[in-house]
Amino acid sequence: MTRVDPLPSSDAPIRKVEETPAPTAPPRGKTTDRRAAIRPLVLLVLVLGIGFATWKYFTRREDYRGGDIQTTGTVEAVQVQLGFQVSGRIADVPVQEGDRVQPGQVVGRLQSEDLEVQVRMAGAALESARAALAQARANRDRNRLELQRTKVLLASGIATPQQMDTVLAAARVADAQVTANEAQVHQAEGTLAQAKLQLSYAILRSPQGGEISERIHLPGEMVQAGTAVIAIAQTDTVRVHAAVDETRVGAVRPGDTAIVRVYTFDKRLFQGTVTDIQPAGEFATRKDWGARRRDIRTFTVTAHVPNPEHLLKDGMTAEVTIRVSPEVQHISGAR
Repeated sequence: MTRVDPLPSSDAPIRKVEETPAPTAPPRGKTTDRRAAIRPLVLLVLVLGIGFATWKYFTRREDYRGGDIQTTGTVEAVQVQLGFQVSGRIADVPVQEGDRVQPGQVVGRLQSEDLEVQVRMAGAALESARAALAQARANRDRNRLELQRTKVLLASGIATPQQMDTVLAAARVADAQVTANEAQVHQAEGTLAQAKLQLSYAILRSPQGGEISERIHLPGEMVQAGTAVIAIAQTDTVRVHAAVDETRVGAVRPGDTAIVRVYTFDKRLFQGTVTDIQPAGEFATRKDWGARRRDIRTFTVTAHVPNPEHLLKDGMTAEVTIRVSPEVQHISGAR
């Protein structure tokens, strides 16, 4: 069955269809003229760029040309490792990492029972040596009196020369015995002093102030003499190592001022002094290669920076500005 749509009523609005005109292409002659005008400009820019690059290459200067030197560096706190001077088992490490310590503060102890026994034994040996010395002196005094009496008896004809020789020999032996016992007393005193010194080595003290950076060994561990037990970072003054390439390191002098800034305290500047310049250069860094230079080596410049508030920490990255002296800048500007 076929469906027949009804015819629209005469009252319905009649829509007009507007015809869109087709786009007309620009005249061929105008496009060609525009391209012809652009080509000389592009060619001119290209020639100028090549010429500038060539001039820059042949007239470039890589030496220092004045001004301050800016570079990056690393903060380093001087590390001191402390260890006992005798072997033993660690009894106590009364500090924690990050603690501040003062000069002379106890930072470790060893179990000292065996060392205390040695001190007591050395003390007893000293007392014995002193007693033997006292006995020898008494014997010497007795023999001296006997010698005086024998001399009187010999003068009166009562004692014989042989008796005099015997008494004289005994007096000399008594004097020698006193000398030997005195040496034994000195030796015993030295042994006791050594035992007490060994006992004092069982206590580890910090030689200077700083911050505990690491507890290397803990209580209960056996350590040999000289083994590092505690590491202390000296943070009152830190070192900043900055890399300066060889084109500018010649302008740096020990004593120059170094301004240091770290990211944690972005708006605060720390002032230090250049103390060392590495005598031998290192390999070229990636930054030097990225600057399209030749194989330019870098030298490490070290500055000491006071750090009384202990804000600068070991390992921080720092931006370093080295203020070159006016004399050096004048010499560089005159070249």
